[in-house]
Amino acid sequence: MRKLVPALLLAACSVAAAGAAEPRPASWLGQKLDPAQTPFCRAYGCEFQGVRHNTQNTMGWHDGTQRTYRLRSGARLQVDLRPAGWISNAFLLFPPQPVAGGLHALAPEHHAPAAEFLSAVTGRRFSAGAVAACQRARLALNTPDAYGPTRPLSRWRTPGGLPFVARCGINSQVGVWAGWMQG
Repeated sequence: MRKLVPALLLAACSVAAAGAAEPRPASWLGQKLDPAQTPFCRAYGCEFQGVRHNTQNTMGWHDGTQRTYRLRSGARLQVDLRPAGWISNAFLLFPPQPVAGGLHALAPEHHAPAAEFLSAVTGRRFSAGAVAACQRARLALNTPDAYGPTRPLSRWRTPGGLPFVARCGINSQVGVWAGWMQG
């Protein structure tokens, strides 16, 4: 019996491990990393385009930098870096697709890459369906002046208490983004 108990315990642990949820992906947010070296960028072909140093005239952040990358698909990836070098915001913007009412939104084939991007950036799980629903909610408001829905895709706080939000956009900012202090 003594020999059987450790064997049963080992078998039970193996079954539990096999059924365990897949670990959450690592987040880009709050990390010092080069997006071009991430699995997302290796899959979608991010090519570095340049760095912009923020000034008092920069909308949003007045310090730090913004790095821009171009994906094979033509989408533009932007990351905001704080002066200490950690990523505070990341954007994936696509060429706008015209939809009814003179508005612009993501093409359906961009929903999956947008969800993959948000998952990589935030370390949280996003689906193509969630991105599509966010776009539909915004389009339903039928307001060409606004770029995003009033309700974010996700809102959370880091263990240190920093507020983060993931959003989708239409019209002037067609795509998805996530970051610190996004409202």
